[in-house]
Amino acid sequence: MAQVAKTENGYLCRRDGSLMYVVYESEKTMDNKLRVSIAYKCPVCGFRVEAETLEMTRGRDSYTLTRTVRRLPA
Repeated sequence: MAQVAKTENGYLCRRDGSLMYVVYESEKTMDNKLRVSIAYKCPVCGFRVEAETLEMTRGRDSYTLTRTVRRLPA
């Protein structure tokens, strides 16, 4: 996992030291899955670190929600 430094304003990019911002992306796949990714992205170089992923699958009579959280420095 990529190491990023945490400051009081947020996380700093490990490549160039710029303040990273939070990006939310969602996608719907052909097999009835909905995926939402939450990541930190550097506006200068484009480096990104995924922080959390939510995946929802629709079955015949139910939904399944899977949440994956990646540990970032405190």
